[in-house]
Amino acid sequence: MFSSSRFALPLSFLTFTMAAVAQPVVQLDRVDVISEKEKTFSLPIDAPVGTGSRLGLTLREVPASVSVITQEVMQARGLRTAVEAVEAAVGMTGGTQFGSIPTYSTRGFGGNNVTVLRDGIRQNTASQSSRTIDAFLLDRIEVLKGPASLMFGEGAVGGAVNYVSKVPDGRVRREVAASVGPWGSYRLGAGIGGPLAGPALAYRVDVSSNTTDGYQDRNHQDYFGASAAFRWKASEQLTLTWFTTWLSDSVESYYGSPVIYDSVINATVANAQPEVRTFNAATDRMVNARIDPAARRTNYNILDNYADTENSFQRLRAELQLSPSLDLRSETYLTTQLLKWRNLETNTWNPVTRLVARSSFVHIYRDDVLAGNRTDLAWRGAIAGRPTRWIAGFSVERNDQIRGGTPGGVPTTLSSVSLLNPEVGVGPAARFQKTARIRLETGAAFVENTLDLAPKLRLVTGLRSDAIHVQRDTLANPTVAPATAFSTFHKRYRPWTGRAGMVYEVSPALNAYAAYSTAAEPVTQLVSFGAAQANFSLQGGRQWEAGVKGSLLRGRADFTLALFDIEKTDLLSSTLDPATGQRISQQIGAQTSQGIEAAVALTPSDGWRIEANAAFTDAAFVDFNEALGSGIISRSGKRPPNVPEWVANVFVSRRFPGGLVISGGPRYVGDRFANNLNSVVADGYTTLDLSVSQTWGRWHVALRGRNLLDEEYEPVAGTTMRRLADPRSVEWSTRVEF
Repeated sequence: MFSSSRFALPLSFLTFTMAAVAQPVVQLDRVDVISEKEKTFSLPIDAPVGTGSRLGLTLREVPASVSVITQEVMQARGLRTAVEAVEAAVGMTGGTQFGSIPTYSTRGFGGNNVTVLRDGIRQNTASQSSRTIDAFLLDRIEVLKGPASLMFGEGAVGGAVNYVSKVPDGRVRREVAASVGPWGSYRLGAGIGGPLAGPALAYRVDVSSNTTDGYQDRNHQDYFGASAAFRWKASEQLTLTWFTTWLSDSVESYYGSPVIYDSVINATVANAQPEVRTFNAATDRMVNARIDPAARRTNYNILDNYADTENSFQRLRAELQLSPSLDLRSETYLTTQLLKWRNLETNTWNPVTRLVARSSFVHIYRDDVLAGNRTDLAWRGAIAGRPTRWIAGFSVERNDQIRGGTPGGVPTTLSSVSLLNPEVGVGPAARFQKTARIRLETGAAFVENTLDLAPKLRLVTGLRSDAIHVQRDTLANPTVAPATAFSTFHKRYRPWTGRAGMVYEVSPALNAYAAYSTAAEPVTQLVSFGAAQANFSLQGGRQWEAGVKGSLLRGRADFTLALFDIEKTDLLSSTLDPATGQRISQQIGAQTSQGIEAAVALTPSDGWRIEANAAFTDAAFVDFNEALGSGIISRSGKRPPNVPEWVANVFVSRRFPGGLVISGGPRYVGDRFANNLNSVVADGYTTLDLSVSQTWGRWHVALRGRNLLDEEYEPVAGTTMRRLADPRSVEWSTRVEF
């Protein structure tokens, strides 16, 4: 079953066999057999990966690292959200920060260095539009490691995470899944699909609802999602598919537990003595930093806090076969986001007053509309007798955004409260004030090619040119007055990015590759661009990568191994003007990252499945300084925040006769620093999840334990606040297919 994902029965074998029994030779049609491991393994080495290339290459053929987490893998492992699913990929860490916004880190880069997309569409930067998504709604998640500007434009120096929707395939599918867990947690998903009014029209509809009160006090969360897709095969050459998705969430936010400490030491001064004062992340380290167990569940946010969003995605895709070797594809899309946000986001310990100081009361309003089209033409043929594939295309987008904030004159700092019995109260009476109107227009042209230079040697290249125009109309300054003078800012960029790689077939089961790729990224997210960034160019990113991908043990084991070297240049760094002595910002800083990643998926015998991956990353700042009062401080040699040296996952599954399955495994994340000074450490952690499930026909029932070692850890490292993960828990789930 696992010997190969695709094979053709050799005609010579048929001829010999038929002749041996004196029967006429019969030529059979080619038969493609697709192994189930392409769905049930998190390393589907022979599956096409659209996030790595638009040429239709498989994971084995792409000269880049791409991880795929399918819906079947999500179900087998009990992965409830997109964040949990992404963490199953090699070298990935994820978590929720800023109250309700997921964030990812890989290969030494995180935040907006990792682009988050839905079906190849990025609504905005990750910190602006990324929301928690129920894994039930997704067909799979594809993770491209390293610079991804060739595929998705500016940004993505560290990588790209692409949530891929379910597609109607004409097969009758019906399923319902439900789970019940601690802290008032309930999850329900239902999906149906199949032919509609004949085989030419197929559909797929999915709905999910997820609610929890959360482990922390006043951390109620509601998530709802619905998606539908309709595919019409209008003719043998033309197929039209329409996708629609609607997501909403409403969250009472927990921003973190305050870190208490006895004193601080100025880490930039030799032999500095402890001082009892508030912590400064730029210069200090804490003495005896800890979380008070009695305050573990306390939420210091205001009583009337909320974060409510509504997101919609509409897509119409047309696929036209112009000839046996020429295909035209065009996709038009429209997405919207409406977000309303009211929170008190900072609560820090004051060792002098022995109280929790609260600040950063904020209103946020976002109303975005993104419209675009991506069209490409693909050709398969030969050049000088060598097989080749080309794809060339263009994309155009326009993103209109309205931003709002807290009106001027409204206090952003509230009264301090006690650590254990806080009287949090409500926030100031204030309404949203629209502050800016942003228009982001992007046009791009791209081309990709794969050419077989020799029977076992393939060249894969790609080039992209972007034209970016940002216009920001300032409507008001909420920190100065309700209505200041109207102003307009413009900025244009024209970056070129690309990738070039070689793939060598060492044997039919083993490929070796080497590649060079580039990326371009603004000094700050484009939605925040203003006059202060007018004189700065795009930051550059480049990566060298080499590795092997292959199969062993007659297809029972698939593996990948990759070595990478990434450099991001032109970081804003503080320096002193030699003539005036004043502090200025220059693009002279850099961030580097080198490492190794390995993953293996193994079926040692019937009923067993073993998957493991590990990544080592050595990342550092180079020639990078930050402001320190009237001077500067060097961060060269420091590790960037939220970058662990080691990340590893192991998953083992054992299926017994009668439908009983025992599965699970540990996850390890090493120490991370929470600040550029590297004076605040988020301890490494090991979690362990185990499950026992039983299948009766189409019914599946599971009992799953999470964080069974009861680790107290931070998925995303914090300085003065730690947003802690849930403790040990057990949930029950069931799924039926009919």
